[in-house]
Amino acid sequence: MIMEKNRISCTLSSAHVHTDFCDGKNTAREMALTAYEKGFVSLGFTSHAPQTFDPAHCIDPAREEDYKAEIRSIQQEYAGRMAVYIGIERDMLSCADSKGYDYFIASVHYFTAPEGEYIGVDGASDKLQQYINEYCCGDGLKMAKQYFSLFRDYVITSKPAIIGHFDLVRYNNLILSLYDENSPEYTSMELDTLRTMRETDALLEVNTGGVARGYMKEPYPAPFLLKAWLEWGGEVIISSDCHDKRLIDAGYIQAEELLLSLGYDHAVRLSSSLEKYMWEQVGLR
Repeated sequence: MIMEKNRISCTLSSAHVHTDFCDGKNTAREMALTAYEKGFVSLGFTSHAPQTFDPAHCIDPAREEDYKAEIRSIQQEYAGRMAVYIGIERDMLSCADSKGYDYFIASVHYFTAPEGEYIGVDGASDKLQQYINEYCCGDGLKMAKQYFSLFRDYVITSKPAIIGHFDLVRYNNLILSLYDENSPEYTSMELDTLRTMRETDALLEVNTGGVARGYMKEPYPAPFLLKAWLEWGGEVIISSDCHDKRLIDAGYIQAEELLLSLGYDHAVRLSSSLEKYMWEQVGLR
């Protein structure tokens, strides 16, 4: 876990948290209480949407309505004290309908092998290496190209509120050294993909989860991508992608200072009032 400086986060909200309805460690009520005690003005629950092939990491389709009912109940309990929203993180391969939620986060977590096996982008590194060897001619850069192509098409067609952990593919690159993240071919690929996504007006998530859990030194996405996003007029939202209530605001100070260093003067968060527009700007200074 990173060490936070002695100041309070400006944003005090997260639109991306997980509970034991999927692969989170805590109940939704435990997560809400922790957020409230830390002074959060708003909280959006976004458990992984139902899909049919990796039940350990998503909402059981038979419990999707239970999930919605639980969050609605918490929403009522915190009315007037903390705004609570019913969201979902919807993977490209999810079978859930995003229309039943306040908003959804778009993400890509899997590749589909020709014989039907699903391989995690941020899953077991040996499985991903095998996928690359068998279906990408052993070329990690070719795998990255597949990832960004899938993600681009999904965001363009689904038009989510938030683009989740854009360069998640970096997770296993740190372990396997699959490609050079500074190579012109890779950086151009990322920039081209992100520039196309910008056309949807989705918020770009500054995801502190990897930093909080100790495997990343900086949030997703990489600073040069955040700088480009600002130049294109895009908006960002800081989220913890929290699976453990203790880390619900971990990395926020670092993320805010990174954004300030890149020229941002504000970020977006979930509105502190359910009576207002869902998103509001908050200054970073």
